[in-house]
Amino acid sequence: MQLLVFLLLVSMSLLAQQPGGRGGAPPKNLKLLGEKSDIPFIMRSFNEALGVECTYCHVQGDFAADTNPKKEMARKMIGMVRLIDTSFPSSAGVFPDGYHEVDCITCHRGNAKPETKAPKKFYNRGNALGEAPPEQRPGVSLKLLPVETHVHGAESLMGEFRDALNVDCGYCHGGGKPLETDVNPRKDMARKMIMLVRQINANFPGTGVFPVGNQEVTCYTCHRGDPHPMSVSNRRYDLPAPKQ
Repeated sequence: MQLLVFLLLVSMSLLAQQPGGRGGAPPKNLKLLGEKSDIPFIMRSFNEALGVECTYCHVQGDFAADTNPKKEMARKMIGMVRLIDTSFPSSAGVFPDGYHEVDCITCHRGNAKPETKAPKKFYNRGNALGEAPPEQRPGVSLKLLPVETHVHGAESLMGEFRDALNVDCGYCHGGGKPLETDVNPRKDMARKMIMLVRQINANFPGTGVFPVGNQEVTCYTCHRGDPHPMSVSNRRYDLPAPKQ
């Protein structure tokens, strides 16, 4: 009986140390998050997004302390996500509350450092039919990309876009018109996404102007082979396993 009481007290003490642990003291030192937010859910989503434990950003035994530099970095990331939200009219609420097209899990996917390159190539219809790769030639109607950008052939930027979204060229071009025609509205959306990637990369030192130079995030970072990136707001949830 004494052992049971001891374990219960220890469990309650640990729960009280968690950020906003249910049944514990209210969360302290919230500089960006609202006191009425579901702090336990938010913190769990951060843990899952980066594949880390609470002490990755907090100090063991004093979660309110700011002595761990990763905690301030987390605040910068929250601010960055809120800035990204302004690019999407469908986002609602102030992150992490409300609906958001992107959040921590969109880029991190269980890794502290987001990935930037697709692990496998996406082959389009022409590849599948055995057609020869298109001839490498200067791009036409490049409103944002450098004139020397490789848009066709091996190691082309358009190939990276296809790898990132797992879509064929017609997804953004199409319409039975030459590829340089702006008839498909997704082509202009792609340009906006290029600007967004540049905006995100500007938060990190040593990055180039996408697609040139070192990049901390790319199209693949968010899309991971899906035209619509995952976020906590649109992810799939499974029901709990039935009890035996």
